[in-house]
Amino acid sequence: MSSARSSSTSTSLPHHQHAHAARKISFGVGLSIATWVDTQGTTENYYEGTSKPGRVMQVQFLYPTVSAKPGTVLRWAPPAYRNGPYPVIVFAHGFAVDPNTYRALLVSWVEAGYVVVAPSFPDTSLAAVEAQHGVDTESDEFNQPGDVAFIVSQVVRAWHRSPPRDAAYLVGLVDPRRLILAGQSDGADTVAALIYDRAYSSTLASMRVQPRAVVLLSGSEWTRQVDSYSAPPGGGPPALVVQSLTDACNEPANSSQLYNLLTGTKWFLALDNATHLGPYVGQGAAATAVERVSVSFFGLVTGRARASTAILKRAGNEPGVSSITNAGSVPMYPPAPYMEDPCGLPAGAPAD
Repeated sequence: MSSARSSSTSTSLPHHQHAHAARKISFGVGLSIATWVDTQGTTENYYEGTSKPGRVMQVQFLYPTVSAKPGTVLRWAPPAYRNGPYPVIVFAHGFAVDPNTYRALLVSWVEAGYVVVAPSFPDTSLAAVEAQHGVDTESDEFNQPGDVAFIVSQVVRAWHRSPPRDAAYLVGLVDPRRLILAGQSDGADTVAALIYDRAYSSTLASMRVQPRAVVLLSGSEWTRQVDSYSAPPGGGPPALVVQSLTDACNEPANSSQLYNLLTGTKWFLALDNATHLGPYVGQGAAATAVERVSVSFFGLVTGRARASTAILKRAGNEPGVSSITNAGSVPMYPPAPYMEDPCGLPAGAPAD
């Protein structure tokens, strides 16, 4: 067993990291991009009906810096190594969007002291979908649990001072022993499949570190014949499930189903009145609630910031906006009323 894996299950932090956690610091955000290639997979061209070896992913890195003001994103800003290494959030985007779509949410995480690693998936990102002239590529999501595992492996390489190409600055910046996997929509489906679907148990077992926590934003289970979901032994990592009760794209009961199968530490954040993407792209009070709750949850599971269940409940309970529970189960909420283009960016949402 590697030292990275054995550390991943520890609940304690070195003394210097506790010292950093005690001081509330709000960082600016550095941005860099690299291209990583998983040579073990294949990529389909759904438009041409062909495939080629390898899975090429453009990967965004958003990281703490003190060279920019909080809320400001600065390309290639010097990383704030002094306060690191930082917990890592690997984020999986939804269909026909990309990490830029979620910039407001991801920035809120970095400001709180996390490094976000966000790949663009080879066939389901906005650019990939457009390049294939609108042909439906969504079924490639079934390859994405492997993509997430590959991204984690590259972060672990940086932790062991053997960083992948164009990512040397990650050495001393990332701490994958405090790994969080997060995703939205098809990205949440991807993360949920990796952690809970027996079809991907070998992929999960191959990861050199296991996640400290999981965040599922408007996700669902896959329903192929090979898919079989269950709670991991011992309950698995703490989970935060978020769902708008008026989401007409992902039926609210889908998130209920995921939440209810879990047996470990878990939280369900219900948003009273929000669209499918709005809460995750910085739109309205629901977006503020998601940012506030997710950061509180991260602090609770990583020990980086002062956090408690009471703080998390205060962050999630806002009349008319959201409510949060850690009950054993939640209702199977009814479908939301029909709306045109329920999965698309809502009017007024920030564009890429």
